[in-house]
Amino acid sequence: MDRSLAYLLVFDVIPLARTILKETAELTAALQGLARDVQQLTTELAEGELREARKLLSVLLSQLGCPWERR
Repeated sequence: MDRSLAYLLVFDVIPLARTILKETAELTAALQGLARDVQQLTTELAEGELREARKLLSVLLSQLGCPWERR
């Protein structure tokens, strides 16, 4: 193997590939966490818990004098 090609692989391509794999793993973990959160919110919404939490938040904010808009 040509020495310059070996240096290119060792010092450029391999570190870049390692970085890409690491960032891909981090992104995958973040997306899995987001998927769990969305699933939990969907379950709570289906069970009516989210609606109750919004009502409680509305009461709390009105007691604190903060305007609350439902969107």
